[in-house]
Amino acid sequence: MDQQRIHYLINGFLEGNLSAAEKAELDDFLKDPANRETFVTIVSHMTEVEEQAAFDERLEPVLSRVLDVDRTPVTTGKIVRFRFPYWRVAAAVVLAAGIGGYVYWSHKAPTPQLAQTAPTTPAVILPGSNKATLILEDGTTVALDSTGHQTIRQGNTIVQRNNGQLSYSGQPATVKPSYNILATPKGGQYQVVLPDGTKVWLNAASRLKYPVAFTGSERLVELEGEAYFETVKDAHQPFKVKAGEFEVQVLGTSFDIMAYKDEKNTHTTLISGAVKVASGKESRLLRPGQQAVVNANADIGVNAVNTDEVIAWKNGYFSFKDADISAVMRQLERWYDVTVSYPAGVPKGTFSGEMGRGLTLAEALKILEQTNVNFKIEEGRHIVILP
Repeated sequence: MDQQRIHYLINGFLEGNLSAAEKAELDDFLKDPANRETFVTIVSHMTEVEEQAAFDERLEPVLSRVLDVDRTPVTTGKIVRFRFPYWRVAAAVVLAAGIGGYVYWSHKAPTPQLAQTAPTTPAVILPGSNKATLILEDGTTVALDSTGHQTIRQGNTIVQRNNGQLSYSGQPATVKPSYNILATPKGGQYQVVLPDGTKVWLNAASRLKYPVAFTGSERLVELEGEAYFETVKDAHQPFKVKAGEFEVQVLGTSFDIMAYKDEKNTHTTLISGAVKVASGKESRLLRPGQQAVVNANADIGVNAVNTDEVIAWKNGYFSFKDADISAVMRQLERWYDVTVSYPAGVPKGTFSGEMGRGLTLAEALKILEQTNVNFKIEEGRHIVILP
């Protein structure tokens, strides 16, 4: 394909007016890694004659269209100041080739080039799926997945499993309440509808402990890991989540809590309603769009955040904003059930961008390799970050 034709297809892609045949032509061209270097060179010449602000304005709707989401793509000051802005367009058009995501790498090092990875033939590592273990009061364990139906009776309570979701119903017992634990492994996620109708989405490598019936003056659950809650309002029986050393109290709201043990801080993000985050002697009331960050000293800080980015995992994609490589890889470790090592140290710089959680591990790493970070997948589900 000659350069004039490539130039025409890129412009058509940015304007959103390519025909189906032209889209297929561009896809086929970009599927060959050797063609991507040619592509980047051509786009670099395009940016020399077009102001970056105008180029960015054309790019933003492309990213929204390709990702099929109704929101403004992630952009940061670091990205705008990136030495070669055409790299953003390269990432966007690579999306069209079916890779499934875009990532920007902000680094003060020399110009990043397309990563060249040593050829390997590792086993395909699939993404996570709906799977979990339900632990009953008596210690009995029930394996859960995304298929089929099942009914479990616990006293007056009926637990139903229906295509990847648990739900509880029945009358509360008059005796001491019994508890269940829903635990997702690495590479798993699950949904549960609690006895009061509250809906919970549990992320990978997480545990939720809750009573099979809510009695008394409050509805208390315990979380380790990450979960998104849509609670049912009941002013007479407030909903509380205990996560480590802090507690979140709500009346009726949607919020996300991330409390993984391998993260330095815990995060509570309010989507709607109102919550109070308490840690030690300190407490803070959040408004929608705010996030409370609790550190190891039990101090609470409050920041404004993009809630779409925070709950991206619930909606089927990863979202990074100025995240270092170790933060990115911790998410991949949980979702793909892998381990990661950095024999040459953790690379400097930050990632911003999005990619689908339905990708295989190799496909996800391929997106990240459009930056200047290299990876190697070894046997035993292990990833090595190469220098």
